[in-house]
Parts: sequence; structure tokens; C-alpha cells
Amino acid sequence: MATTRREFLQSVAPSHSGKATQTAKPAPVPGTSALPAPSAIALLTSRCSYGLTQAEYGQASSLGSSAWLSQQLAYASLDDSALQAEIAASYPRVNQSVTDLLVEARALSDGGSNAAREHVRATLLRRIKSKRQLYEVMVEFWTNHFNIHNGSSPLRIYKLIDDREVIRVHALGNFGALLKATAHSPAMLEYLENFNNVAGVAQENYARELMELHTLGVDGGYTEADVKDVARCFTGWSIRKVVADTPQFYFYQSRHDTGAKLVLGNAAPAGRGVEDGDQVLDILFNHPSTAHNIARKLCTHFIGDSPESTAVDAVAATYKSSNGDIPAMLRTLFSRAEFLASYDRKVRRPGSLLPASLRVVGASLTGDYQPTLSSRLKLLGNVPYLWLAPDGYPDSIDYWINTGSSLNRWNWMLALAEGKAYSGISVDIPGLIGTATTPKQLVDALATRVLRRSLSSTDRTTLINYAAAGGNANTPLAAATLLQTGKELLGMMLSSAYFQYR
Repeated sequence: MATTRREFLQSVAPSHSGKATQTAKPAPVPGTSALPAPSAIALLTSRCSYGLTQAEYGQASSLGSSAWLSQQLAYASLDDSALQAEIAASYPRVNQSVTDLLVEARALSDGGSNAAREHVRATLLRRIKSKRQLYEVMVEFWTNHFNIHNGSSPLRIYKLIDDREVIRVHALGNFGALLKATAHSPAMLEYLENFNNVAGVAQENYARELMELHTLGVDGGYTEADVKDVARCFTGWSIRKVVADTPQFYFYQSRHDTGAKLVLGNAAPAGRGVEDGDQVLDILFNHPSTAHNIARKLCTHFIGDSPESTAVDAVAATYKSSNGDIPAMLRTLFSRAEFLASYDRKVRRPGSLLPASLRVVGASLTGDYQPTLSSRLKLLGNVPYLWLAPDGYPDSIDYWINTGSSLNRWNWMLALAEGKAYSGISVDIPGLIGTATTPKQLVDALATRVLRRSLSSTDRTTLINYAAAGGNANTPLAAATLLQTGKELLGMMLSSAYFQYR
């Protein structure tokens, strides 16, 4: 009996058993799935993009891993003017001043919901159409690292500005500059309530998350006494609302605790002002626990949920030697043997999966297709900027892969491939099939075009048998059958672990 689509998908679903374990051994662990390993360029481009288009993948293959990475790191040299023009025309609020956004929000009494909606849609559009793919990946990475939930007013507007003036400015720059920029961001000051941190009644939210999440890590060596004194150091760091209530960072000396403090063994003398907070940021930036924590998070994102300590230590060493240079850390990470052997240890989160599916198949996008993407991401639990807690969206297979989520992923892929229910989104199946006419040719053509990695002999045979439907695998299919079978095979491949892994 031929294998059904559901049986095939269940047999090649991504693993969420947490097989990868941390090791101090210099030899890399292999990928944790039984699938054939992808090529080095396929692995690199999959981890560093939202799926490359066919033209981009061909260029990357010609360039090779090192040259492609250099091109992506020099993101400003990649011409994204067409995308920027589309964003300006379709989502103008993304480029408006905070003053204009606040004025409009008051006039409409919408709390900034229109601005937030356009911000999400512009973010998805960038993932789908930007030539600066690694840059967009790093924008999402730092957005999660310095998470700010924008589900309420005024954060709907403040976060848009934070994204534009903090995260996107420093995403491929220097971590120290990024850390300082977030500390002065009205969005961060509002979200973690440091805007009302005053002498005598210190608000500890920002101080705690600054050390636990942004820098040292939960086991980074700080104490409750450090939390209290760091909070005191940031008293008076607040927001001043000027013209039209436009928010700006402002230090209120009158609200600052001028007493002596002790932070991680470093004295902050009495009688000072804003320098207390500045000193804390310098202490945390230069602390070895911060180097290790940032390295671990980068390795977790790009290598595996439990990255090898050898890779983490190497990236941490580059953090120290480069003074927090983000491209330098990425170069070290991607050159490691641990990375090269890390295939199938990361899964695409929904916010990456949906753009990747559109990009890789070369989907045609017309009209107002964005509500479809947003509603699907809401169902899958990964709408940008809507993670409530300050730790950001989880970065682990176990969180994203389960029976319910897998079914929702399959439904999207199968409907995308078969052209069902998604207004404004279509796929040129004949173009993907090319000159293939037989079941064998059809399977091989789609696997090469969409998966960009070899199928196991068992999976290839299963798919060929499915396509042949009891007939001869070398006999050309009738045109109508070829088209329908191509749609079904495409949906199966996109739903399989071959594509769900990144």
C-alpha cells in the first residue's frame, strides 16, 4: 500500500527530543536527525536567512560560504532601495516621527494600533523581500534579546521607534553600543518601568533584567544586593515628554539616589548623577559573564539548543578581543567545526518558516496578502513584538514542535502548495517542476529546487512511489496529473523535516 501524505510527514517530522548535549570535546557532534547532511553553503544560508530565493541561492553557491558571508555582513552595500520604497508607500507610519505617530494616535483614539500593525507588516515584508537577509536575522535576534512587548499604548509606538533607532542601527554593529542605546530607549524605560525609578523607592525591574537577560545571564555571578544597587544607580533614568508628548530619554538629577553603591565589587562613589548608570553599563559590558552569555545565545541560535562549550568559549574570546564586535563574533561562530556539523539541530520558528516558504518557492504576492500571514503567525504564536515576558520568544525545538503546532505548519504548507485559501499568494508549480515529466524526475526536480539537500534513499523512494500511484516511476504523467502531483509533493516536502529544520 502506498504511503499517505500524513504517514510520510509523521515519518520525517523534526525531532524535539533534545538529543544534542553540551560537550567539552573538540570534535563536533553530528546533526541529530537521520537525514543526509546539507552542503556547507546550504547550511550557512539556511541559518543566516529567511530562505534564499532561487537566484540568491545560485549566487551564494557561486560565491562560496566565506564570500557570501562577507557580502551579508557588509549589508549597507546591498541595495534595498526598492524594498524601502515599497515600505514607504505601503506602511508610511514606519518612517514617521514619533511626534506625528502620537498626534495621530490621539486623534484616532486607537492607542497606536495602526502604527503597530504597520510595524509588524513592514517587518514581515523585510524578511520576505530584503536582500540583507543576515541583517534581518540579526534584527530579529536582538529584538528577542532586548524584548519589548508592544501590545499596549504607548509601547505600540515606542517600540516602532526603538526598532528603527536602536535595534536596526546596531544589529550588525557593536554590542556595547547596542546595550547603551537600549538603556536610553524610551521603549525599554517604559516597558521595564525604569521611568518611575526614583530615590527611596527604587524600581528593580530593569536592573534585574539588565543583568539576568541582557548581559551577565541568570548564573552570571550577581546577587540580590547587586540588583538593589544597580537599581539605585539607574534612579532618575527616565522619559521626558516634550512637544506633543514626544518621549525622550532624560536624567532627573532630583530623582537620583546620590548615595554610595557597590556593583559586582565595583564602588560607585557618593555624590554623582547619571554617571552611576553609565558605570554600570561599562561594568556589565566588560564582564566575562556577559561575554559568555552573549556567546552562548548566539551559539544557541545558530548552532543548537545546547551548543558545545568549545564553540561558546571561542565566540566569547572574540567578544573580548574585538570589544564586542558583532560581525567578528559571527565570523568566529560560522567558521567553527561545531557549526559546520550542526545541521538539523535548529528548527524554523513560524516567523521564519512562513517567509522562507514564500521565498524559496518564489511565491507571487499581490494585493493585500499580509493579513493572511499575520493571522497564521497569530495561530502559530509568533507574531513579531507580541511576546509578553522580557525574555523574548523561545529559541528551542521543544517549544515550537509538538503535535498541534506540526499540524498547523502542515496546513499552511499544503494550502500554499495547492493554492487554497490564501488571497494574493500563488505559486508557479509548472515553473518549479521545469522539464520533469516522470514521477522520478518530478521528485528529484522539486527536492533540488526547494529542499536544496539530498533526500535519503528511503524518503526518495517513498515520494516516487507516492507520485507514481502504483504506476511506472519512469512513465511520463499526464499534464493534469503532473500538475496536481507536483502540488502535493511540494506541500509534503515543505512540511517535512527537510524544510522545517534550518
